[in-house]
Amino acid sequence: MKNLIFVLVVLFAFSFVGQDSYSQKQNNKRQNEYRKELKEKLNLTDEQEKKIQELRNAHQEVMIKYNADLDLKELELKKLKQNDNVSRNDLINLTKELSAIKNEIELAKINHQMDVYEYLDANQKKIWMEQKTKFGFMKDKMKNKMHHRKG
Repeated sequence: MKNLIFVLVVLFAFSFVGQDSYSQKQNNKRQNEYRKELKEKLNLTDEQEKKIQELRNAHQEVMIKYNADLDLKELELKKLKQNDNVSRNDLINLTKELSAIKNEIELAKINHQMDVYEYLDANQKKIWMEQKTKFGFMKDKMKNKMHHRKG
């Protein structure tokens, strides 16, 4: 009986891991399709493509560092919460540090978008803004859908 329960628990856990993995793959697929569609609509010059790829590579490097810092701070917070004697000040300070990293991530994203935007001509900027507005609307719609599922 214990073996059966163990097997069921393991299968149940794998089903959730599989869903997250599938969900992440679908999200990446949508992002790649969006980028490809946007790239086609913008009709970038070779020079623009090269410069934007350089910007993207530099941005990814920065984001990897920020996300690693964020993961470490989240682990630190988890450890702190597992401690029997949690200090209010330690918890507040760590939460502030986490918030600061999240703010830096958001600023880096916006700066990257603006760096790319500045390499576009007037017509491309118009297309960029139309697509960003459309994509932003879809992201908000998906967030609301997910929020309602949780509630």
